[in-house]
Amino acid sequence: MRHLTETMRTEEQCKPNQRFLFADEYLSDKAVVMWQTECVKRCKDKPKGQAYEKYINWTRKENEIAVFTLYAYADFEIPKKFDIIFHLDNPNDFIKIDYKLTQSIHEAWFPLDTVDDGHKHLCVFSFDKAIPEILNTLHKGDDKFSTSPKGQRKLGFCNSKDFDEIKTRIEKTFELKKLYGEKWWEYDNDE
Repeated sequence: MRHLTETMRTEEQCKPNQRFLFADEYLSDKAVVMWQTECVKRCKDKPKGQAYEKYINWTRKENEIAVFTLYAYADFEIPKKFDIIFHLDNPNDFIKIDYKLTQSIHEAWFPLDTVDDGHKHLCVFSFDKAIPEILNTLHKGDDKFSTSPKGQRKLGFCNSKDFDEIKTRIEKTFELKKLYGEKWWEYDNDE
């Protein structure tokens, strides 16, 4: 595991249109318990800290959800506040709500106080009140490994200060794919 002292990419190094996490699956309580058990096994001989203790002793509250995020955009510390949740296939379908990323578990088994650029994480999001309905559009993962079906809708998690640029970038990508198909990226002058 890298630590922030070995940072590859900070949030400041990312364009605003790249500053979002995304996921196609949330984990059921049953799946979380499987991964907590896996964490205890895999970390048996590793140094443990506060993030480890918090994760292995965590039981989901009604206002929390465990989401398995894919390929983080940067390295950053948690807890971290967000305020937008949107559908990646239709960024005009979004909600604005304050929520917090309270736990980050690298590949669902190694608890950290950070999110690591380019890696997958089990992320625990906490809301002031009930979990918003939009999260029910994610696939419910009930097993140790993903069972998310091909074509499953994905959600993005970001802050409103970056959202307009994220939305514009997604819409531009859709247009390029419509015009050029699989080789759309050859015509992309944004990167």
